[in-house]
Amino acid sequence: MFATFVQVFGGLAIFIYGMKLMSDGLHQVAGEKMRSILRIFSVNPLIAVVSGAAVTCVIQSSSASTVMVIGFVNAGLLSLIQAIGLIFGANIGTTITAQLVAFDISWIIMPAIIVGLLLSFSKRQKITNWSETVIGLGFLFLGMELMSSELKTLAQLESFKKAFLTFQCAPVNGMIPAGALFGAIFIGLIATMIIQSSSACSGIVIALGASGLLDIYTAVALILGSNIGTTVTAQLAAMTANRVAKQAALAHTLFNVLGVIIICISFLITYGNEPVFFAVIKKLSLNGELPRQIANAHTLFNVFTTLVLLPFIPLLALICEKVIPVAPGKIKYQYLEPHLLDTPSIALTQTTYALRRMLQKAWRMIDCALNLYNRNDTKNQLFARQLEKREADIDERQKNITEYLAQLMGKKLPRQEAEQIPLLLHCTNDVERIGDHTAIIQNIITQMRQNELQLSKQAEKEYDLLHDKLIEIADVSAEMLTRCTSTLIKKSAVLYDEIDKMLNEYETEHISRINNGDCRPQVGILYLELLVELRKISRHLLNINERSEMFYDNFNVEIEKS
Repeated sequence: MFATFVQVFGGLAIFIYGMKLMSDGLHQVAGEKMRSILRIFSVNPLIAVVSGAAVTCVIQSSSASTVMVIGFVNAGLLSLIQAIGLIFGANIGTTITAQLVAFDISWIIMPAIIVGLLLSFSKRQKITNWSETVIGLGFLFLGMELMSSELKTLAQLESFKKAFLTFQCAPVNGMIPAGALFGAIFIGLIATMIIQSSSACSGIVIALGASGLLDIYTAVALILGSNIGTTVTAQLAAMTANRVAKQAALAHTLFNVLGVIIICISFLITYGNEPVFFAVIKKLSLNGELPRQIANAHTLFNVFTTLVLLPFIPLLALICEKVIPVAPGKIKYQYLEPHLLDTPSIALTQTTYALRRMLQKAWRMIDCALNLYNRNDTKNQLFARQLEKREADIDERQKNITEYLAQLMGKKLPRQEAEQIPLLLHCTNDVERIGDHTAIIQNIITQMRQNELQLSKQAEKEYDLLHDKLIEIADVSAEMLTRCTSTLIKKSAVLYDEIDKMLNEYETEHISRINNGDCRPQVGILYLELLVELRKISRHLLNINERSEMFYDNFNVEIEKS
């Protein structure tokens, strides 16, 4: 008896591991396409449902895709209504696993494992990713085979069989007993909360059905409970997220609970001597074997409830907003969303947004410091008092981005995505150094004021022209971090050539003025120091632009024609 139980749980372990391998492999293969899929999420709710189903079919886990959606909402990439559509679709997409394991194709086990192993020896990343998918498929069916065969042995034991009769949901006079129905739903809910995978729970139910321990009625009740239990993963993911993400997690729970209620109400409608739902399942399955009926019931349940509730997405969103209200202007989006690390392509994109924000703040500090000389209005003076605090903020942002990218490096990444991380790290360092130049410029101008030193009219004009040119370059740099086009690349090169030429020319002319006695040496030295700082800042901005170009080139983003 003990050995049989060990075999059953061993088969379950192999089944879950195979599912994880297959999911990870498919996720890696499709990772580069995730960003393009994301772009069509907002078209309309129907497209969102289709997209959610497609993504979940790829990664083979509604829990994983829902957590990803929560991450998108927390990062400000999706609205609540868009997220709800995706969650609806995820519930359909997750049924693919049950459909897959319902096939009796045990012959594929060894060929899949052998082929997957051979593919793993390839040096090409894409082929290696496919190897995980193929081996995972083999392990998935191997675990299912082990579970089913051992459960058939246990099904011969009367004591074991009686345990499964406790919540037997077979109809009595055409109606399913309410106590047994809700008891089985509760068991399915608890089991899925523990396993945190409705797909795995569905596989177990199908294995129990194949062994003769469950009938279709009890199996469906367990599946219904599983659909509610799977929402706990999204709730856990939303605990540290913003309130809109919490609303999305609530929508997931409400949708699944409402779906179960709708199906349970449908059980009151009978056809023959059973609820019409089961009559439809048997017709769809052509009275096939029980595993196929269970898989079809899982799919029909999710498709039917999605179609019924699809028109009510705005209402569901409104209910979630009422239950978890958000004060206007109080939503805090998190660019460096930890749940997005499992989708590296999107995590990298989010890092560029965080980096752009960091650059804009660092440039605002430089702009303020440069304004201290001759554009120092009241607003600039107030801002200048916060420069030390803002410098600390830039350092904190550098730390956060670096740590986020370090976590991303710990993931198994395709070569192209792995090569992008050093580029972003270098950009982060360049932005932090730009912020550091603020204090130096501020000190130089403070010295000039304390000693009552004034630049010559010509030097002031040059200073203003250089300041304006740097503003142009900084604007291009910020834009290139999130959108790199051939027009921006050319503009960056032209601007850098212009400021480099200006710096060289102004430096030469200023040295001439000092030699001719047109400028006091003390003022001249401080002005030359300012030119050095401006040259360093322009160089850091150029570094960011060059690395942005390399980043998007690696990302295989088609650069628009100028």
